[in-house]
Amino acid sequence: TTVNRRSYRDRSRPGFTRTGSTGTVAHPPLLDKRDATAMSTVRHILFTRLLAEDLLQEASLRGIAITCLPFIETQPVEPSPLAPIWHELASQPIWAVFTSMHAVEAVFTGRVDRSHPLPWRIYALGGETARTVERFQRVRPSITAHDAAALAMLITQQYIPGSSVPVYFFCGNLRRDTLPEKLRQAGIPLQEIIVYETRLIPRKIERPFDGYAFFSPSAVESFFTLNHLPEPVPCFAIGETTAKALQAYTQHIIISPQPRTRFLLESIYTYFADT
Repeated sequence: TTVNRRSYRDRSRPGFTRTGSTGTVAHPPLLDKRDATAMSTVRHILFTRLLAEDLLQEASLRGIAITCLPFIETQPVEPSPLAPIWHELASQPIWAVFTSMHAVEAVFTGRVDRSHPLPWRIYALGGETARTVERFQRVRPSITAHDAAALAMLITQQYIPGSSVPVYFFCGNLRRDTLPEKLRQAGIPLQEIIVYETRLIPRKIERPFDGYAFFSPSAVESFFTLNHLPEPVPCFAIGETTAKALQAYTQHIIISPQPRTRFLLESIYTYFADT
């Protein structure tokens, strides 16, 4: 059964939040005795990408043992396709569209002069992608949506027909068709630039886990190339797009209430506290 954001948020236990320069960060709620009992059995979860050490330690204290095994590799395109046109782009008020944190990093880390924010209107998926934009463009926050279809609709609603403002979609070689197709159907001229490449790394899992966490459709494809999961093992998805990719392989999907690793972990804690 796919657990959507609304229903899963209703099941979550209240925590507390801290607001700082990096935004609002959810902190795990304190465990009561019932939680402690539920967590007394260690649950083993496979994460299909690397996780920060502090999050691994936190999970261990919550009774979750995480094994990190990447199923994809990403790297910027070399030489950068932006190099010949960077000076021109950097001075224009373009609309820049990002659906991946890897695309953001590939575009902004190659920028030589970072003393001034770019005059771009930036559209980005919420969560990790938008947070990566903030690292480079703090004074000019991005316009966000929860998935590619919603982001395309937002752009379509704000774009003025006949406008001369160029729209650039910075993406990877395995990008999904959803956003570019919807923009072109709306008559919005779109210029795609592939700034990073994704390579699948299929691996055969030799032992079972109590749950699996996925962060991209590409990782889903790579994982299920050599693996099959017996129902009803839960699969945790960072967002809607990843969840849709999982539907081809399982129906036991839990979607993070926000597309951020911290919230995905909270979903895992809550799920196993309730089971």
